[in-house]
Amino acid sequence: MVSTLPADRDPAPAGSSEDGDEDPHVDILDTSAAGASVIRGGVLRLGGYLLGALATVGSSAVVIRHLGLIDTGHFLTVTALVTIVATISDLGLTGFAVREYSTGERAQGRRFLRNLLGIRIALACAGLALAVLFGVLVGYPTVMVLGTMIMGSGMVFLVIQDGVAIPLQVRLRFGWVAGLQLAIQVGVAIEAVLLALAGGSLLPFFALQLPVVIPVLFLTALVGGHDSRLLPSLDTREWRRMVNRILPYSAAVVFSVIYFQIAQVLVSLLSNSKQTGYFGVSFRVLAALTLLPPLTVSTALPLLSRAARDDAQRFDYASRRLVETMVLAGCGLALALFLGAPFAIRVVAGPGYQQSVEVLHILAIALLGTFVIAARGYALLSLDRLRAMLVCNAIALVVVLMCGVLLIQAYGAKGAAISMVAAELTLAVCYERALSHGRPELRLGPGFVLRAAAAAVLCGLLAGVLGLPSVLAAVLGVALYLAALLALRIVPAEILEALLERIRRP
Repeated sequence: MVSTLPADRDPAPAGSSEDGDEDPHVDILDTSAAGASVIRGGVLRLGGYLLGALATVGSSAVVIRHLGLIDTGHFLTVTALVTIVATISDLGLTGFAVREYSTGERAQGRRFLRNLLGIRIALACAGLALAVLFGVLVGYPTVMVLGTMIMGSGMVFLVIQDGVAIPLQVRLRFGWVAGLQLAIQVGVAIEAVLLALAGGSLLPFFALQLPVVIPVLFLTALVGGHDSRLLPSLDTREWRRMVNRILPYSAAVVFSVIYFQIAQVLVSLLSNSKQTGYFGVSFRVLAALTLLPPLTVSTALPLLSRAARDDAQRFDYASRRLVETMVLAGCGLALALFLGAPFAIRVVAGPGYQQSVEVLHILAIALLGTFVIAARGYALLSLDRLRAMLVCNAIALVVVLMCGVLLIQAYGAKGAAISMVAAELTLAVCYERALSHGRPELRLGPGFVLRAAAAAVLCGLLAGVLGLPSVLAAVLGVALYLAALLALRIVPAEILEALLERIRRP
């Protein structure tokens, strides 16, 4: 996704000396090889996510059929409850930790990670206790309360594994990062299928994570070496200092979650149940795709953080190349979603949801903003522009609320979709403005965006007029779009170089 240096500033390969022997004292983040590692790492993490998602979907089909309607509802309710706790326990701390560990001394970074791990464990355990108490107060069945405790315990170990994997991310060992995450997803999926085939009752399904996450945690510590063998620190004074520093970023993360989810709530309050359902189905599809940009771009955070600290020219070049790549990817995925919307809705909800297809056509436009937000958000985090991020996300929240109130009553689900698009594009523009104000060298050229968008629109029209089934139209449209990008020569050369490097290497 991102190169590290302009072409005239190309030092020796990472970790190598002039005679070709590896130099263990050279940090890969300070070399030109970091860019290629980031690009390949993004591809690895994206591929791992897609394979894991495929395994999860496949196992879910088996589990849902085995558990039946009632137990499936219980299982998914507890899963949602524990997921909320896990999300709250993070509050953007992982991304902040990657930045701190990339820019500080290793000893200082290790101390930071130990305290961060202590904070996250404390938050996760407190959240788990509240989730269990909530289950008791609202009268959940005993199996759901016990399931919350068991699944929540697995979530705590997952929080620890995520923390000890941070040094691997900073050292750009993304093959291991992607592999460990994939091992957890596939391991849980296999366990779920085997348990269903064995006729297991509901309660054991809540424990699926524990037998997988604990071994992966130890493997992470083994692969990560000394820096990953962390014990949580209980230094309340340091905790207060860290929380005060992280608070603007955590608040920005909370605002981003609220503004993205609030449209679903608004349509349920301001429209009828049918419109709520139409929007909910299309929003589910969009929400799954919005995980891709931050997952991919997060591989660039260590490089951006180090460049922001040491080399302004390197940071400018890398962040500009990153956002250009994400604009191209955003236009491509928006094109695929627009053309493939009928197929996506049929897979998610079945027939009879034509209005959801129309809503998804509108929501597809939001993906362009989502990809720019990921690129510019991590650049702002690298520069420690946390308050600017908070203000930008607050503006996006105001936009979605104002547009939602005005449009949902008149247009229902389509009004909610327009509100979402307005908020995503507003946040993208605000991030771009916050990053490039006073620094024109960072500015994303409007001509670049127009060429990419024009290529996507033209290829979409060509694929759409043939009357092909939606999934084939999406494949053809994306193929034409890629060919158009190559013909226009607007694909960053570093992308192709990094992906083809291993093929050319003897």
